[in-house]
Amino acid sequence: MEGLLVKLLITPVDFDCNMNCGYCYNGSARRLCEAPNQIISEDTIYRIFDQIVPFLKSNQLVIIWHGGEPLLAGQDFYKEALKIQKQAVNGRYQITNCIQTNGTLVDESWADLFAELKIGPSVSVDGPAHLHDSIRTFINGGSTYDLVMRGYRLFQVRDINTGMLMVISQNNVRHPEEIWNWVVEQQIPHFDFLPCIEPELWRQGKQKYGLSSEEVANFFVRFFDLWFDYGDPGIKIRTFRDAIKGLIGGRVNICSWKAGCLQHISFDASGNVFPCARYHCYPETALGNIQEQGFSGILESKTTKWVHEGIAEGQAKCIKCKWNAICGSGCPFLKYALHGNWSEQYVHCQPRQVLFNHVQKRIFKQ
Repeated sequence: MEGLLVKLLITPVDFDCNMNCGYCYNGSARRLCEAPNQIISEDTIYRIFDQIVPFLKSNQLVIIWHGGEPLLAGQDFYKEALKIQKQAVNGRYQITNCIQTNGTLVDESWADLFAELKIGPSVSVDGPAHLHDSIRTFINGGSTYDLVMRGYRLFQVRDINTGMLMVISQNNVRHPEEIWNWVVEQQIPHFDFLPCIEPELWRQGKQKYGLSSEEVANFFVRFFDLWFDYGDPGIKIRTFRDAIKGLIGGRVNICSWKAGCLQHISFDASGNVFPCARYHCYPETALGNIQEQGFSGILESKTTKWVHEGIAEGQAKCIKCKWNAICGSGCPFLKYALHGNWSEQYVHCQPRQVLFNHVQKRIFKQ
């Protein structure tokens, strides 16, 4: 199984976070897992990098430090972790480190460290202040917007290539024009959307912030038109970029559009291995533990076979769909979280088809 990995996800503090977002999946994950918040050990970091090198698909690897809020691990942690990483790869591979952060802890010293270590940040912001602060608050309910945007600007002034991730929920789905105007006013060069879904509540038919397929489709179509008609190539939206690339025969990059779970691997703070960080609250999907066995053994485990075969079988059901080459059958994790298997239809299948049809008509003027 050599040549497997293209992306590695690590949650150095598990689900620990200094915020309490209304829709946060990590909040429900804490209830499901009851996992103790801890910082991953240096020994586990060493084991990860020492073991994965023979399984890299090419000489390049993307590592995403995720959470919870990964900056809670502290600056010294990242200095040491990247030192261990450098020693393990010994110049043989090109490693790109990225951190998905809520941005509230970013100050001058953190921004300097990102620049020094060449870490690429992505900051979570849900649009203008009144939309963001109505759902993304501190644990005490306090506003976070100003601190988040301060952190974002500190990255920008250092010419650090900084992404942005917006969760689209019941809180902001009816405000595409306002969000677009904010993007233009704030000069946000590239970002992407994450449609909100609350797995536990979805199964009960009681979502509070999660979206219906129609709401997702309507938002995407309207926002695409706002972006496309504005005509500024300097504003890049990953979902729309990949839709266009796929339609003209290019390679898409979004993991859920290209069977990403089969080429990614994720580690929690205890060294448990999962197909993706979103599976961390489903212990039955743990492929093994890097402290207890070698990575080759983990890849050959019964659980790994079960997960990979299940994902592949689910993807095979979409093989005749006209959009399969672009869509890749949807996010396997959401199939599992909502249905307990990978065979059911992706929850956002219909919105994707609507978006692809709309983009095709716009770019080819059909």
